[in-house]
Amino acid sequence: MPLTPSGFTASTSRRRGRGRRRAIIAAVVVVVLAAASGIGYVLKNRSDERATDRRVQAAAAAYLAAWRTLTTTGAAATPAAAGAVPTGSAAAGGRDGAGRTAVSAVSVPGGIDVAALLATMADVRDRLLVTGATFTPGSIDRNGRTASAPYAARLDLSGLPAPLEYAGVLNLVDTGRGWKVRAQAASVHPALRPGLHLDRTASTGHRGGLLAADGQPLSGSGDLAGNLVGRVDPLSGLQRVYDDRLRAQGGAVVVRDARGATVQTLHTYPMTDGESVRTTLDLRVQQAAETALATAARPTAAMVAIDTRTGGVLALANHPPSGASRAVRGKYPPGSTFKIVTATAALMNGKTANTPLDCTQTVSVGGRTFQNSEAEQFGPIPLRTAFAKSCNTAFIRLEESLPADALEKAAQLYGFDGRAPLDIASVGGSFPTPRDSVESASASIGQACIEVSPLQMASVAAAVASGTWRQPFVAGQPARSNAVPPAVLPPLRDFMRAVVTEGTAASVPMPGEVYGKTGTAEYADGDPPPTHAWFVGYRGDVAFAVVVEDGGFGAETAAPVAARFLTALDGGAVAAPGSGGR
Repeated sequence: MPLTPSGFTASTSRRRGRGRRRAIIAAVVVVVLAAASGIGYVLKNRSDERATDRRVQAAAAAYLAAWRTLTTTGAAATPAAAGAVPTGSAAAGGRDGAGRTAVSAVSVPGGIDVAALLATMADVRDRLLVTGATFTPGSIDRNGRTASAPYAARLDLSGLPAPLEYAGVLNLVDTGRGWKVRAQAASVHPALRPGLHLDRTASTGHRGGLLAADGQPLSGSGDLAGNLVGRVDPLSGLQRVYDDRLRAQGGAVVVRDARGATVQTLHTYPMTDGESVRTTLDLRVQQAAETALATAARPTAAMVAIDTRTGGVLALANHPPSGASRAVRGKYPPGSTFKIVTATAALMNGKTANTPLDCTQTVSVGGRTFQNSEAEQFGPIPLRTAFAKSCNTAFIRLEESLPADALEKAAQLYGFDGRAPLDIASVGGSFPTPRDSVESASASIGQACIEVSPLQMASVAAAVASGTWRQPFVAGQPARSNAVPPAVLPPLRDFMRAVVTEGTAASVPMPGEVYGKTGTAEYADGDPPPTHAWFVGYRGDVAFAVVVEDGGFGAETAAPVAARFLTALDGGAVAAPGSGGR
């Protein structure tokens, strides 16, 4: 046996000990590697499971978000009765298109097809009158390629004091191209099955009434009933505007079958009567307006009266009373009644009652010739007289002396901005910026492209009386207001008084201290052109505007109607139609 470097020989037992140690170490390494491999497998598997769960959760969340979008867009208008609503199919293709597309993208056919699922969602929205929706997802439960995802639903329902809350479950499946929600009626509400639908029952309470300022029902005036109050079925007019307050409250959410029979009551809400809404309208003033309009020399006319202190509408009258409400929706050129605005612009820019103006028979601007009514001419006269006599040529020269934007600023002061003044369909005043000197000249005498309703011109007269232009309203408070510069008011009021005492309306007997402005508004070409007749003004706390379609001169047809209105308001007898002054 060979010697070791130290001179000794290694023993056999030592060599064997080393071999065992090596084997043990190798075995430990194998075990550690095997354990590490197993742990890695477990960790990877758990990571894959968590990633899959996240995909399921994301699919469920996307579905609920899409459902909310569908539910909160494209809803039908509030109906008069809970049962009379358009169904989901009727609403298809409406404003809920984005929600439908989003739901379709995360759904697959299940117990029903996806189209039926969309119709069910929209049907629930429309029948229950859903105004808001919240869907809160819960913890998912996945088993292989299928999963369930619970959610909590909260639906806000129009006119009901508390939301409808319930728990539901979505069933999902791995399609190989992502996780999708299976379309099932019960996923929309657990009580739903094919052939069943959710619905609301009407309250047993009574609908509130629309009242005049003194508490009397507005139904007493046929004109108001047809042109302002509106209908309950279908909703229109003030009945639509104030439906949330007027309709009886409460009812129940139920499940119905295809025949309409209730098979389950899901939630009952306390039933109470609707609220009555008191308006600014005064039936005494309304009756006086209707009586006066019936005497108009022409068959078609309209009148509005406004409380100068508040801007609240006192009366809206039309003749004939049926058909479109010309009082609030008519569009007319204001003619010389707009000289109130032009005079305001002049007074705001340093002119005075005594500013001299030349009232010639004609005046040429930009190649167009303007003339006075009936070829009148008064020569050099002060602004006050030009207003009282309604001299077109003097006012055109006045406008030419003002800054370029003076007329537009004054028009804006009186609310000429194209906005609808009332919550119902209505017309205010519009003043398109003149494009050239010809349009500016024409605008100064209320022609060009200016359009107004009688409601708008009554608000202008009320502004002169009170010192503040207020947007007209029929309930509540004015939405906006503009103060007329205080220095403008004394001369402007004097101008309007002069119209009645010594100007174009001087020959029309007016009861009391009346301030006004006549208007003769051309509305088409002709020789002479046809005209509508206007008279706007105020007396005390009542401002008014009268328009008589195709009525000729304002002093001859519109001013007498205003005089009869004031007479009727005073309790006097209204005379038969007659001719006043020019």
